[in-house]
Amino acid sequence: MQSSLIRFTRSLAPHWLSIAAGAFLLSMFFLIGNLYSSQMELRQNANARLVSVGEARAAEISDFLSERRQAAVRLAGSEDIANYFTNLDLGMSVRYGLFANLAAIERRFQATLDEEKYQGQLAYVRLAFFDRNGIAQVDVGASSAPTLSLTVNRAEPSIQIDEKRRLIVASAPVLRKGTMRGAVDTVSSLNLLASLVSTNDLGQPNEFLLGDEGDVLLPVERERSPIVAHGRALTALQSGRIQPLSNLEAPELKGYLALRTPIGGTRLSVLRLASEDDLYGNTLSPVSVFYIGLFAIILFGLAIGFERMRQNAARLQIKFTESNRHRAELAEHNLSLSQEIERREAIENDLQRQSEALDKTNAELRIAAAAFNAQEGMIVTDTKGVILSANRAFVSLTGYTMEELIGQTARLFRAHRRNAEFYQSMWNSVKNAGGWQGDMSLRTKSGEHCARWLTISAVKNEAGEVTNYIGSYYDVSKLKHAEEKILELAFFDQLTGLPNRVLLIDRVRQALNANTRNKSFGALLFIDLDNFKTLNDSLGHDVGDQLLKKVAQRISRCVRADDTVARFGGDEFVVLLANLGTQKAKAAALQAEAIGEQILSAFVETFQLDPYEYPCTPSIGVTLFSPEDRNVDELLKRADLAMYDAKTAGRNSLRFFDPVMQIMISARASLEADLREDLKKERLLLHYQPQVDHEGRLLGAEALARWPHAERGVVSPSEFIPVAESAGLILPLGASMLKIACRQLARWSADPATEHLTVAINVSALQMRQKNFVEEVRAIIEQTGADPHLLKIELTESTLVSNVDDVIAKMDKLKAIGVGFSLDDFGTGYSSLSYLKRLPLDQLKIDRSFVKDILVDPNDAAIAQMIIALSKSLGLSVIAEGVETDEQYAFLASQGRLNYQGYLFGRPLPPEDFERFARAFSPRRSSRQERLFIDRDLRIKRL
Repeated sequence: MQSSLIRFTRSLAPHWLSIAAGAFLLSMFFLIGNLYSSQMELRQNANARLVSVGEARAAEISDFLSERRQAAVRLAGSEDIANYFTNLDLGMSVRYGLFANLAAIERRFQATLDEEKYQGQLAYVRLAFFDRNGIAQVDVGASSAPTLSLTVNRAEPSIQIDEKRRLIVASAPVLRKGTMRGAVDTVSSLNLLASLVSTNDLGQPNEFLLGDEGDVLLPVERERSPIVAHGRALTALQSGRIQPLSNLEAPELKGYLALRTPIGGTRLSVLRLASEDDLYGNTLSPVSVFYIGLFAIILFGLAIGFERMRQNAARLQIKFTESNRHRAELAEHNLSLSQEIERREAIENDLQRQSEALDKTNAELRIAAAAFNAQEGMIVTDTKGVILSANRAFVSLTGYTMEELIGQTARLFRAHRRNAEFYQSMWNSVKNAGGWQGDMSLRTKSGEHCARWLTISAVKNEAGEVTNYIGSYYDVSKLKHAEEKILELAFFDQLTGLPNRVLLIDRVRQALNANTRNKSFGALLFIDLDNFKTLNDSLGHDVGDQLLKKVAQRISRCVRADDTVARFGGDEFVVLLANLGTQKAKAAALQAEAIGEQILSAFVETFQLDPYEYPCTPSIGVTLFSPEDRNVDELLKRADLAMYDAKTAGRNSLRFFDPVMQIMISARASLEADLREDLKKERLLLHYQPQVDHEGRLLGAEALARWPHAERGVVSPSEFIPVAESAGLILPLGASMLKIACRQLARWSADPATEHLTVAINVSALQMRQKNFVEEVRAIIEQTGADPHLLKIELTESTLVSNVDDVIAKMDKLKAIGVGFSLDDFGTGYSSLSYLKRLPLDQLKIDRSFVKDILVDPNDAAIAQMIIALSKSLGLSVIAEGVETDEQYAFLASQGRLNYQGYLFGRPLPPEDFERFARAFSPRRSSRQERLFIDRDLRIKRL
């Protein structure tokens, strides 16, 4: 094999220079191509970053303008404006109360003008409310602000940019029953957008806000900028493409690149400038790469030429040397005879030495035989890897007999299939270095796997040729177990089994690197157990260790599969949310808050610590990390500070380090805390909306929850009900409202004017699914002394989605003591007739969504008629809610004897006003129109 290799090498010798030249040229072309592609990729990445920044800036400005438009919509939909038009429709004049509504609107506008700020500046300079004729009813703001007017009869919110006066004008229509009744205009300074337009390090602007006519709106200080003079030409640039400004007649802009990004929904665009040095840095142009490669090839060509000249001189020297060699061969032939004599004498001496070496070899073989039968497994193979022999230890280890092993290869007991590259590398090492060693698992005859350290040694003869291979297998199972134990001690907490501080810091670094590539947010949650030291001091460290184990299990159940929960030390835990999958800080904060709230909820249930039952709460600090964050210690410090803020706030809470996010989260947490406190102190109230029969007689009322907040005023149910559901307060809220309703029934029973009235109250699906719901209702009725026959529970169709049989059983038990049931919002949800006929109902309620358009939508009219017909066939009464006009009442009255509820018959009233309303229902004043006058008087008095 060696001789063949030598011949092949010699055949290539005359051509080695050409081969080397070709290889070099190929490598140069490959390197130049790689250099060119890498430089182009760097430029493309720089372009992509500039486009991303431009799009992000345009999105920020678009979000800001959308927020202004939505703010105008919120003002247009305020309760004060709604009350104004309600009283206006009732015929109220300014003298009898409309001025109070206008004053309330003006106060709301003035408070909005004074309080709403954006980055430290007032958000508005002027607010105005117009009626449908374009006459300004309320106009609040600085006298220097422009005069406003209702420009068009708009039915949709809009926003306009007044470029000359540098103003942002947002308008929103005031809609009542699908009709535009007026509009609200808000005026903001265009300078509010100044913070969204960045400048370069020298203070010169590199971002501009342009109008479609080429006006430079921002930044304000722009006298020194050539952009003002060339605004129209820059506005004509193709959007979304980076273009050089070399065509502009402006020396200051030579060498600059521009990107214009339109702002959606506006006639504005963001212009961003960057010099080629700033954008591309030290990257090479394609021409530079070409000249570098050409220079290298020329140098190589010169080297080849000099080498050719050297070879020609060498050939001449060889010819001269050969002539001298021929003359020397004659002299050497004469010496050969004398050398033969000396050779024969040397052979005799060599035979003597071989005899002595044979004796020594026999002694070494006896020693080798003893070593071969040692405790470690050994095999001997030929040069092709075929087993020739194995010792007793190897036979015992694998379970194969000697006869089964002889003639086989190592494939017989390989435990794992590795790729061909591994085995090729192993045998290359054996051939080049004479041996190899490494980890190799063995598969025994029974199929078990055992870890062994394999050493392969090559056996060579006197000529240096390999004749055999010896494989030695050493037991390393104890060593592997020790390594695994060392790894566990180094990176995992021994008490909880969670990653320790060292492994956590390493994973945070990995997460920072990954988020830099993905440009996404992550979060750290720093969790500290409240009053843990008291537990250790009072019950001992053994009980404290039990708590830490159970806390670790509960936290781990609250996170995602790819998140990390680590014990940081003592009673401190850290949760790493490596990738929240978003580039928006607000969305990332909401995700982190949701997981933090799950962890807080997991601590609601007490911990069973033998033999104690211990309540434990955590304080959680949260910090977000963006792709720009690189310092792990700084992130942990932020999370730790946020955790101490949570402890300062009263423990058992969650706090964000980011002040902006903290304000948002704190507002919701504050509302939740106030709701929890007011529920404990029973500060929530019920208002009662009248329910009448087909002759206008007052039958009862529906109880509707109201929350008079000490600072916010009356909070809408649409705002605090979702907070109650997410905070787990819906059950105590429902129980509290049921108790208040029953107390009111008991008080009304002592008054002849109200003793016959029923009270209907909504019960959530979660309340109905409680196992002790029936017992809870019975206990409230007994405690308050209410008549159960006057209590009517309204169920929504969502209650029937699951476990209908359980719902029916509970309804039957409550029906047995006299409680009635009404199915609310019928026709908008589940509506299964198979369950409807089984339910022990007394009444169906036609949803207000059908009543609203019953005169203009044939489908709504048909659905209402179907519900009435179905109720008659099932023997149920019908009540239509949301009746607001005489026309709606007339249509429904034509379908049969129904009951009604809506603003036409009365708004929700406090208990005192409702009682006066009920006393007004007497035989002397029994007409429906007179009762409407009573309702109107009560409303006017309340306003």
